[in-house]
Order: sequence, then C-alpha cells, then structure tokens
Amino acid sequence: MNDQNAPKMPRAQTTYGSIVYWITILSCILCTVGPVISVASPDNNVLNPYKLFNAIFEGKDAQTVWQEVGGEFPGGHFYLKRLTYGDGFTQFGLALGCSVALWALIASAVAYSSDKNYLYLSLSIWVAIMVALSMVGIFAAH
Repeated sequence: MNDQNAPKMPRAQTTYGSIVYWITILSCILCTVGPVISVASPDNNVLNPYKLFNAIFEGKDAQTVWQEVGGEFPGGHFYLKRLTYGDGFTQFGLALGCSVALWALIASAVAYSSDKNYLYLSLSIWVAIMVALSMVGIFAAH
C-alpha cells in the first residue's frame, strides 16, 4: 500500500494524539527537573528531601512521614501555591501528566465541533466532564 491509498486519519484523532504526546513529554521534563531543584535547594521544599528519603527508607507510612518531616499534610493541591518549590514543581508535572486526557478531549471536542460530528463532540465533552470531576475528587469509581 502506498501513501496515496492510505486512509486519512480524522483531524480530531490526530489532535488528541498530538496533545497527549506533547503534554506527556512536557510533564516528564517537569518531573525530571523538579527533583534536581529539590536536591539542589533542600530548604526550598515543602518536605526536606533528605529527611523525606530517610523516612521512606525506614519504612514509615505516609501519615508518619508528613508528621515528622512536614509538620502536617498541606492538602491535595499544595503545589499550586508552591510552584517555585522543588517538590511543588514536581507535583505540578505529575498533575499535568495525569490530566492530559482532559486537555486532549477538550481539543478533540473543538475539532469534532468544527467537523459537525455532534455524536463524538458530545461523547468527548461527557468524558472530559467525568475526567474533570475525577480530578477534583467529586467522581470516584471504586
């Protein structure tokens, strides 16, 4: 089969794939740079990385680690207020990588809208809403 006979991929699907690809690459870079910042400047973190790693290697549970190293758990989205901290930067990279489907679904919904494919547009919006509700903790499947 030559290139002229190959089927053309729908624009919404290539848009979805490109966004997932590039945001995943970006989040990987952020998650690689964050620990470097953490170790280079241990005082510029929510949790001192040396004390944190020591507590983890001693086998302490999450509650104990937070109490001994961080004082208390600062909340699920603590990184939003501490993006310049090493661990906040890393946590942002993780959250971005975990939310990649939401951003790709929104872009594919726009593409489906311009293609006037309303069934897939509504399905994209529905799944994007479920992902968003799961991200903020309202919707959980157990």
